[in-house]
Amino acid sequence: MSDTPITAEMTADDVLRIAAYKDRSPALEAMVIAYSYHRVAGDLAQHLGRDANNWYCYATWTSKAVGESLDLGPDSPFIADFGRRMRVPARFARLFRAGLLTLLGPSYELGLALANRAIFLETASLAVNLWNDTPDRYLKVSPESELTPTPPEFLTDLLSPADARYLKSAAELLIEARQATDPAVRAELMLGANIALSAYEQARAQKALELVLYRPVRWLTRVSWRSLRSVVTRRRFPRFRLFSAPHERQPWLTRTLEEKWAALYTRRMFAVRTPLSDIKVGRPLTAPEGVDMATVWAPIQNEKVRKLAEEFITEDQEASTAGVANWVSYPDRMRFIVSYFRVYQHVGALYDIPFDQDVADGLAAEMTRGLVPEAVSEMFAGNPGLRQPRRRLYRYPAESDPDAHEMSRFDFEPFLEAIPLDQSAK
Repeated sequence: MSDTPITAEMTADDVLRIAAYKDRSPALEAMVIAYSYHRVAGDLAQHLGRDANNWYCYATWTSKAVGESLDLGPDSPFIADFGRRMRVPARFARLFRAGLLTLLGPSYELGLALANRAIFLETASLAVNLWNDTPDRYLKVSPESELTPTPPEFLTDLLSPADARYLKSAAELLIEARQATDPAVRAELMLGANIALSAYEQARAQKALELVLYRPVRWLTRVSWRSLRSVVTRRRFPRFRLFSAPHERQPWLTRTLEEKWAALYTRRMFAVRTPLSDIKVGRPLTAPEGVDMATVWAPIQNEKVRKLAEEFITEDQEASTAGVANWVSYPDRMRFIVSYFRVYQHVGALYDIPFDQDVADGLAAEMTRGLVPEAVSEMFAGNPGLRQPRRRLYRYPAESDPDAHEMSRFDFEPFLEAIPLDQSAK
């Protein structure tokens, strides 16, 4: 391990240190990542300008919202807001919190936090290496690699596969954008990079999103009564497999309730955080004040960017900006996200720091904590540092929530790889 301070611009070592540090609470970890995304967004703006938003501007505000949703303490704003949206009377607030924590379980915090950390590692490591002499690598959490140990079950069930060609496209488009002299051309190229990065990270987060959103239903219909039986018989059961099994493989009752719950959550409770307001995803996307929808929805001129956008939206503005029926649906979610990028691309407030200055100072200090894993850091020095895989057998521990027990002790380092972009596209 090597210990180095945060530098003026974010580096690969900084990204590694932040992602590998294990002793923060999930909520604090997400806030540190949000502040780190803000730093990366500002670093890219030194090369690309601030006329258009880069993907890390949006990620800043999203990660801050994730951090707030991971705060499940007695004074949790997330639980209080949830109760208001569900119209829970104040006298039942404590009972509501106890019930919600039971349905969410500790793996809600830990699973969402691990996915958030992995996506930060992969996307931020790409950005901080863009302007190197050979910007050809990004870091990846690789539980499926022959170079890494046999992973715990939750890791493979939390990180969905994603097409790395999107990352290659994002890097190429950002490098082209830096070279562009016409602001309109640069903005289109940055839009394309934003779409490509979201296409990758939303696919990567798919399993984690399903676990988080569907877990309450699966606990009620599949786990709760088995837990009681387990207490009586003292026999363990594969709890995490019940939580993480795909929606289509769930029993009919569970699938039906999941669809209804996801639709209710999308329509009534979920919103995308922005510095202007929270966007209700279940409603049609509208332009913020000062943004002309006809201007932002003008035809995309760059062919590569247009093809990327056409994977998720059409030129039918009304259909593309319609509300989302189920946020778990990757195509529907990406349609809304791409439309959001298009409409908010020139909203400069997304570059603003999303914290008060004293909080930002504290997060900046927090970013310096921890050590950089040397084995991975050496990969960026041109040495792949191949290690003999350490095979280990995964067993459920005796704790009542084994997936949470394992996740709380999980170390990313054995599963990190540096991936050459030119090979990742093959």
